[in-house]
Order: sequence, then structure tokens, then C-alpha cells
Amino acid sequence: MRVWIYARLSNDDDQEMNSLLNQQEICHGFAEQHGYTIVGQSSDDNVSGMKFNRRGLDELTAAVDADKIDAVIVKDLSRLGRHRTQTALFIDYLREHQVRVISATEGIDTFRDEDDLMIGVRGLMNDYYARDISKKIRAGYRQKQREGIVITPPFGYRKDRNTNTIELHPEASETVRIVYSLYLQDHGQKEIARRLNALGRKTPAQLRAEQCGREVCTASKTSDGSYVWTYASVKNILVEEAYTGVLINHRSETNGGMPLSFFLARRPDIGTVVGG
Repeated sequence: MRVWIYARLSNDDDQEMNSLLNQQEICHGFAEQHGYTIVGQSSDDNVSGMKFNRRGLDELTAAVDADKIDAVIVKDLSRLGRHRTQTALFIDYLREHQVRVISATEGIDTFRDEDDLMIGVRGLMNDYYARDISKKIRAGYRQKQREGIVITPPFGYRKDRNTNTIELHPEASETVRIVYSLYLQDHGQKEIARRLNALGRKTPAQLRAEQCGREVCTASKTSDGSYVWTYASVKNILVEEAYTGVLINHRSETNGGMPLSFFLARRPDIGTVVGG
């Protein structure tokens, strides 16, 4: 039987027990034990199981559409996904293409009728786990916001992972200073964007992508894929209150159409990028 190995790791997973390497070793061992032929593998790192727009999953789907595989081996069903409905729909899609999902550690095969109940129970448990973790993470963020702790520093700063202190990002902070200097010289936002592009200054999206190893936010690019400054990206810097030493947290969530209270904190250490 031709099999594809798929692994996924998210932020809330045990980094040792559920590491991508550990998952792949378990699946490889399972395939070899049963005499299956491994024709490919893919993985997604630092991706929530509640999302199904994943690069590794797209590679798996391409193999299914090309009729290259008969089964997908995962360490457990939660690796495929934690969203109960989306996971069920994806399993149905695989069944329609005569591809089964085999869970190496749970002994589940989606082609066995007797496993349908267990698949449903596992789906409920995985979905509940993901939503419960999400609530706890949001509560933790909310408390940090109340305390005035910087979760994601504004452009021009970076957080030291060892000390959790905020420090200037040499390249980005210089770009912020250029933006304000040009603005004080009565240059418009479009002209500032043009000059930044001419100087080859890296955009916030570009620096974030370099830091994370992948794109994590929407980026403006030219037709050849180069990052580019725009009117909007310059405006975002000019209206950022954090550069005045005031940090405003929790201002985007709504509840029943009513905006929730935001948290304001004085952070003079952040306000140094413009004046310093």
C-alpha cells in the first residue's frame, strides 16, 4: 500500500513528545512494520489544528488528487486537525478518493466501519481541547494586556526572548526615525513611501517574515514579489501611539457589537524610538 506521512506541531503541543521528528519516526516505524511503501511526507510547524490552510496539508492534497497514495499515516488524528467539522469533511474528501487515514498510536483506520464511533469521539475531544486551550491563551493575553506588558512590540522594537525586555531593532528603528523626519519636513505619506522604497528600507512585513521564516501577515508586493512601502504602511507608523510612550492594548475585540474596554499603560521605554 502506498502511504503518505503527515505531521503537525502547534504552539500548545508538548515540544518533546509531539516534535515533528518524533511524529515522523513513529509513522515511519509503523509503515515499515506493516510493509507499506512510503511515497512522500509533509509537515506543518507551529500551525493550529483549527486551521486547514496549511502548506503541508496542501502537499498531501496534491498527492491525493494525483492518485499517488492509498493512505495517510498520522501519529494520531489530532495531527490531521482539531476542528471537528473541518476534520470530518477532510476525512470524507479522502474517502471519496479511496484514501484512508491510519492513526499509528490510536489503532484507527477510517475505512473500518467499527472505528466510526471512535473517530467521532476523538473528533469531539480534539475540538474541545483546542477551544479550551484557546480560551486559556486569550485569558492569559488579556491579563498581560491589563498589566501593560508588551506582547508584540511595534515596528522599530524587538523583544528579547531570554529577558522579555523590549529593545530597539537597529534597522527598523532607523526606518521609523526616517519616516517621522520626512513627515516633519512636510512630505506626504505617498512621498515618504516612495523615498523608503528608493532607499531600500525593509517593510514591517518583510522583517517579520525574515524573523519568523515565513510570512505571517498581509504584505504589499510588486509584480516580481518584492516588498514595497505604501501609503497605508507609512500611515500605520505615523498614527502608532506607542511611539509617544503610550501603549494601548485590547482595542479590536467586540462583544455583541459593542467595543470592549481597552487597557492603557505608560511605556516610556517604547517612546524612545522617535525622540532617541
